[in-house]
Amino acid sequence: MPSRPPVDVAINVYGKPYQTAVTLLSLLKHSGQWIDKIYFIEERKQPQGTDFSFLYPLLGDKLIRYRPWFWLWTNPFKKEWLMKLPFIRRAIRYQYAWEKSDKKFLLVTHNDVLYEKDLVGVYLSEIGDHIGVGKVGQCWNCPAYFANKCNSEKYWDYRPSKEEVQELVHQHPGARTVHFDYEMNRRSSWPIPECRLNEYTAMLNLELARPLTIPQGPATAFGNIDGLDTATGWFWSISNAGYRVKHVDFDPYAIHDWTGGMNSGHAALFDQQLYEKGELIAKEYLIKEYGLHL
Repeated sequence: MPSRPPVDVAINVYGKPYQTAVTLLSLLKHSGQWIDKIYFIEERKQPQGTDFSFLYPLLGDKLIRYRPWFWLWTNPFKKEWLMKLPFIRRAIRYQYAWEKSDKKFLLVTHNDVLYEKDLVGVYLSEIGDHIGVGKVGQCWNCPAYFANKCNSEKYWDYRPSKEEVQELVHQHPGARTVHFDYEMNRRSSWPIPECRLNEYTAMLNLELARPLTIPQGPATAFGNIDGLDTATGWFWSISNAGYRVKHVDFDPYAIHDWTGGMNSGHAALFDQQLYEKGELIAKEYLIKEYGLHL
């Protein structure tokens, strides 16, 4: 009997049913040989008219659906003691899959990604003994990047003092650098507050990550916004525990926010015209590329 594929997938979905379908169908088209289960986590609250039912049969026995008990969405989970309760903790992005998967590797993905090549195969070949693999750092927001001090490849070795980061912020202020002092005071200046494993599409080694992460370890949940963005708190904890993430640029293999072109699909959730435009593009893609009758 052939062995089961080595990777499970975690996807949190809030609206965008057609873009969600493109994400998963294109992922399976190029990397399906590596994928066993898809944990399809539907937020408790959805935009009016959202219907994913057409997609369920297309995923077959790979599909595992979960709906959290309440809607946390992108709000930070600040009361850490409540994370001891599974039904509360599993409202955090990706957390249900994190706890339920029986695979060594978990791929997390946004629901607005177009996969064009076998990214999962690349991640499997690159992850090695790292705790995760994917794009490292939100360098487009980071003063250390603009000062040519740091980048995704150098984050592990560039360890500035708080005073150095403050000087870089003074030289290269950005949209979120006003929060740097607070983040460094509550933690430290390394990793720099904008540094993380970008969870648009990334792979985690659960055998390494679970013992470090709630509910087993001290690090906050990977999907929690405990810092400037999703996974920045988790990234700080695992880095200071001595665990590295391997930077692999997914751009040749996948396009995040492929219908909007802004590398962020969040704005569309607050702009009905932008939302409908993205869904129309995705619907036409599904009809043309997959022959779906929608």
